[in-house]
Amino acid sequence: MKLLWFSFVQFYLTVGFKFYYKKIDVVYQEKIPKNQAVIFLSNHQNALLDPLLVSISSTRKNYFLTRAAVFKNPTVAKLLNSLQMLPVYRMVDGANTIQKNRAVFTFCSTLLNQKKSIILFPEGSHSLNRKIRPLKKGAARIIEETLQKYPKREIIIIPVGVNYQAPTEYGDSMSVYFGKHISPNKFWDGKQLDMQELNKSISAELKQLTTHIESILDHEISLKKLNDLKVDYTLPEVVNDCLQNDFSNPGNKLKEPSGLYSFFIFLIKIFYFLPYLIWRKVTFPKIAEDEFIGTFRYVFIITLAPIYLLLLVLVAFLVLGKIIGTTLLGIGIILPLIALRVK
Repeated sequence: MKLLWFSFVQFYLTVGFKFYYKKIDVVYQEKIPKNQAVIFLSNHQNALLDPLLVSISSTRKNYFLTRAAVFKNPTVAKLLNSLQMLPVYRMVDGANTIQKNRAVFTFCSTLLNQKKSIILFPEGSHSLNRKIRPLKKGAARIIEETLQKYPKREIIIIPVGVNYQAPTEYGDSMSVYFGKHISPNKFWDGKQLDMQELNKSISAELKQLTTHIESILDHEISLKKLNDLKVDYTLPEVVNDCLQNDFSNPGNKLKEPSGLYSFFIFLIKIFYFLPYLIWRKVTFPKIAEDEFIGTFRYVFIITLAPIYLLLLVLVAFLVLGKIIGTTLLGIGIILPLIALRVK
């Protein structure tokens, strides 16, 4: 039953992304094994959207390490647990909570010994900056504990680069790059893991899988130059080459959204006026971090919008007849799909 529920949620989320993103490209530099212990280590820009997109693209039924703050509500915690999400505690959650990670990491070691897959975000927090930040040691500690307890268990580390063109906007384009596999064995002396060297290796891979502006001091200046060049951030190898060559060879410039796209967005706002009104007047003003804008908008699109559409169609069936009801259902589904394709 749990597997059926998990599969249904994955399918529903995949369909939901068809109504949210203009384009999702997935690049596999090596084949992802189906029956081996795997740790996916990804950069972290866009709150909850990152793990969902990585998981759906990975072809595995993954476990996630998610910041503990989202588990505070018991109902939410139950839902997250049903989706194989596990809490990870940080200093901001309170110094006395850090010790709780020990049990979580031990459970992760058990999962890896069972040849399961886990998604972690080793930067430890999210940021819209186009930069790989210093990596925390949580993933390395899980790997070390696993090798100490299960020395014969082979573990594969797969770095992942998640790339958004405009992460806070509806109708964005994005890509997921699964990088070259890393074996922790060459960092393992039989007793301890060289965490520092392992993290250096992972960080170097991540810097190739997503746009990486090395200097945080020059970040805004470099970002402006890239934006002026209209680079395609879903192609990290092209953008990084542009950065390394003094902003030359930016690749093909992105085209501005057409006027037709703006027209269809206007129609969507009219058709879904009530969910849009709630989004703009109630939810959006309460979002404290830009990194959560995409997540909350996506949740609205896959929850409130379908409920509103079904109620609208039901009322139309009862009051105006089957033809009007069916027409409204078709418009509600097709309208956003057309808008994303003409962008």
